[in-house]
Amino acid sequence: MQLADATRVSGELTLERGTGSIEWLVDNAVAYRALLAAIARAERSIWITQLAFDADCRVYDETCVSSADMGAPLLLDALADASRRGVAVRIVLNETLLLDTATPLRKAIAASGATNIAVRGLHHFPQLLHAKMCIVDEDEAIVAGSPFVNGYWDHSGHAPSDARRPTRELGGRPLHDLSMRVTGATVDALGQVFAELWNDATIGAPDAARVEPRGCDSGDDACLRLTRTVAHGVLARHPDGLMEIVSGVERAIAKARRFIYIEHQYLSSERVITALAQALAREPALEVVIVLNQNPDVTAYRVWQRTRLRSAGLLDHPRVGIFALWSARPSMHDGCEWDVSQIFVHSKVLIVDDAWLTAGSANLDGVSLHSYGADFTSRIGERVFRDVRNYDVNLELTVHDDDSLLALRTLRDVLWREHLGPDVDVERVSLALWRAHAHECVDALRHEPEFDLGGAPHTTMVLPYSTEATPGAQLRALGIKVDERIDLLFDPGWLEVHCSPNWIRNMFA
Repeated sequence: MQLADATRVSGELTLERGTGSIEWLVDNAVAYRALLAAIARAERSIWITQLAFDADCRVYDETCVSSADMGAPLLLDALADASRRGVAVRIVLNETLLLDTATPLRKAIAASGATNIAVRGLHHFPQLLHAKMCIVDEDEAIVAGSPFVNGYWDHSGHAPSDARRPTRELGGRPLHDLSMRVTGATVDALGQVFAELWNDATIGAPDAARVEPRGCDSGDDACLRLTRTVAHGVLARHPDGLMEIVSGVERAIAKARRFIYIEHQYLSSERVITALAQALAREPALEVVIVLNQNPDVTAYRVWQRTRLRSAGLLDHPRVGIFALWSARPSMHDGCEWDVSQIFVHSKVLIVDDAWLTAGSANLDGVSLHSYGADFTSRIGERVFRDVRNYDVNLELTVHDDDSLLALRTLRDVLWREHLGPDVDVERVSLALWRAHAHECVDALRHEPEFDLGGAPHTTMVLPYSTEATPGAQLRALGIKVDERIDLLFDPGWLEVHCSPNWIRNMFA
């Protein structure tokens, strides 16, 4: 079998258009290189919105190929250098009981001596700023996949363990993500988004001037559209909030005829799952491939996903395949043959018929799309969290010409080659392709035939999704013995599976 040695797969893909460009940045090593380069080019302004920004976040790029390469710069240092060149750095973060990295970041900025970096905080408890972006000189923008936190770093090889990924956030698991670099009209629209957030923020940097972005472009061209989720009462210009992202998803799924591809951190939105079930019932040839986390960082999602997928008939639907990503390499410990770990899927991509996609910060859950309360199975939770929504930003790409078709297919190709192997025939847009590869990966881990990485240092593996609670139980459900041959690097116990102690600690630390 040909397993996925993702180090052979390019993650940087660019499509130039008359009105601008979009560049796919697959995995955070590539995204960080683009981020550092953009910061280094800055001459006037750097505008950042983030879920979280740790002052000790290091920006390892893809030139760091082993855990020995620990000398990457701090992102804060790169911003401080820009500020000393006269660049005005403005950052908007959450500053709430639930999550506050703004306060420690201000202290770190003061200690650095940088004088042209200002941080403002948003406080709309329990709703969060979830949009992640960096806009440089209003000429280019990176819509980032991950928070600026060390535990979210990884490169496309997804080694089962790496010293550059501390265990604090996600148990040290490899992480797969997608960011995007854009130029053109979309940057103007993102600038408007930043200005609304910055000017409406109420905490911190009282002396920093209002941001007045140039123009009022909608950000739309023939192919690319900015969409948002906004809660009631968060922005003065949108007092009733926005639910553009879920509306776009539902419209696209309603038009699906042949194929839907989803890779997401969470899939619990009843509206999205209902739309998928209705599309399958309507279109007898439609197939759906879903790549999903079996052990989300917020453990309630494991039950929510399982419950919704089962009730909609998607868990065992003959035209639906749900898969999880894993990583393996020859063991670095005596007495074991293989180090194995789950890969944490943090990307948020939905593709329909190679004709439409949406990607950005929004998960396919209630809090990123319409209502957090809708995710809860209890009446109390549904009532308490009704209409609670985070602030999210996505980009929609609609195919209108050969260039936009190439852009969409290029992203799908690089994702599938990373997951399924560099020699996969990505023209075979079929569920059978994924099922066959998953079957081969299960056989490989069973040592039937002998597990062979084909010379790669480590590999990505696709396995069928399991509703079992722990990684060990998930492997055993597939007939894979978790014995002395396999060192399972992430296998949380009962407390972590059911109570999210890491998530709670990270929120309130």
